[in-house]
Amino acid sequence: MTKKAANEKESTGHLSRRSFLKAVAGGGILLAGGGLWGTFQRGVFSTGKGPAYTGWKEWAARQTAGRQPESGLASAILASNAHNTQPWLVSVKGDTIDLYMDLSRNIGSIDPFYREMYISLGCFLENLHLTATAQGYGWRETLHAGDFRQVHVARLELSDRPLDAASHHAALYDAIPTRHTNRGAYDTGRPVDERLLRELSALQDGSGPRLHWWTAEAHRQQVGRLVIQATEAIIADEVQARDSHRWYRESWDELQLRKDGTTLDATGNGFLIRAFGKLIPVSEQTAHDYWLASTRDVQVPTAAAFGGITVPDPSDRRQLLAAGRLWQRLHLSAEQLGLAMQPLNQPHERIDRERQLGLSPGFSEAYSQLPGLSGQPCIFTFRIGYPESVALPSPRRGMEEIQVHG
Repeated sequence: MTKKAANEKESTGHLSRRSFLKAVAGGGILLAGGGLWGTFQRGVFSTGKGPAYTGWKEWAARQTAGRQPESGLASAILASNAHNTQPWLVSVKGDTIDLYMDLSRNIGSIDPFYREMYISLGCFLENLHLTATAQGYGWRETLHAGDFRQVHVARLELSDRPLDAASHHAALYDAIPTRHTNRGAYDTGRPVDERLLRELSALQDGSGPRLHWWTAEAHRQQVGRLVIQATEAIIADEVQARDSHRWYRESWDELQLRKDGTTLDATGNGFLIRAFGKLIPVSEQTAHDYWLASTRDVQVPTAAAFGGITVPDPSDRRQLLAAGRLWQRLHLSAEQLGLAMQPLNQPHERIDRERQLGLSPGFSEAYSQLPGLSGQPCIFTFRIGYPESVALPSPRRGMEEIQVHG
């Protein structure tokens, strides 16, 4: 192919990284995207608007009504979850909720053993319990053990009084509608005080999942290197790269239709980059390049600290659910403290991939050497710091869209 032909092909399809940079640097975003009409059609000025964001906007009204299980589900759908896959389904019969795992929302080779799905479902449960407790109710919860592919996860029966450990954390309820993952830069001039880390650590319950902090510079560098290396490994793995990108919502229409997945608005990028990405789609490889650059140049180096959650037995899905509940509490508390958080689970996604393919356990061994883990497997990693910008919401399916009948 000649250089001219290559340029013509590039101009009619997805943009390369070089074209992306040139266009942003040169401006002309509105013209490139079809003028002012194109900017409205593609959601450039509609951040956080439309049916995909109704759940965030209607939360307060649902809570004012105070009806269970409706108000609880209105909170649960706003829970943190991996890749915004929202892997939950519920059956509601009177005062009973049955929670199911939606296998169609598995991320494939990114999550072959459903670790991230169960952690996400734990976040869903935590919001459900917090809401009931804040309104003077409780849920009698039965978790179902068994094979990881068993889709029936839990049954919850409404009680007229708080029953769950969530009663100790009821104050976190108020942060549910404002909690968002912040993927932007954190303020490197503001370390997180040890007192605040201890306050967050107090959210652990009894003998459940354990929380660990890596605050020393050497330890942060050690964790950060693993996160960057794992990101590179995922991108180099064609299957994992494809499975991850499948949840990226390129068009505004697709985002509003599906109401899930990762989006430009939630990347932590500035308005111009987000606007350009909405107007002219970039290639999958370019998206991966920017993911790596953001991880390497922004997210890892600006983290004030890294945190990790461990469980005794990752093969016990009840422990993964408990880990999800802890993560949800942590993120809600951080929101109330003015702190930002972001999961950085690329190393764990590579650990699962190594196990799936029978590869040398490089990332597993590297993680086992991190300080302070007490011999327990780490199944979740995140960063924390003071944000430099406001985190934007991700799309959510409505309560009616997650219910199964019959």
